[in-house]
Amino acid sequence: MAPQKQLRESIEHLREELASGAPLGREDRALLESVLDRVSDVAEAEAPEHHSFAEEFFEDLREMGDRFEESHPRVALVVGRIADALSQLGI
Repeated sequence: MAPQKQLRESIEHLREELASGAPLGREDRALLESVLDRVSDVAEAEAPEHHSFAEEFFEDLREMGDRFEESHPRVALVVGRIADALSQLGI
């Protein structure tokens, strides 16, 4: 699967998880929504490799995946897919 398509599908999956009423705290939900906003811009760009994502943001995604691994494994899986897709896009 093409990385940009994978990114779009992962974003949609994460939106579905949030909409399903997954039992997330207010802070966790706000954090995930912030990530969705940032990566949605990349997914919709014609040339995503030209977007500058700080290395710190990429690390935040990895840490977020680890953070949700036990309590929300489906969310963690999707966050990991987003990080992988960004990596494959060279971001």
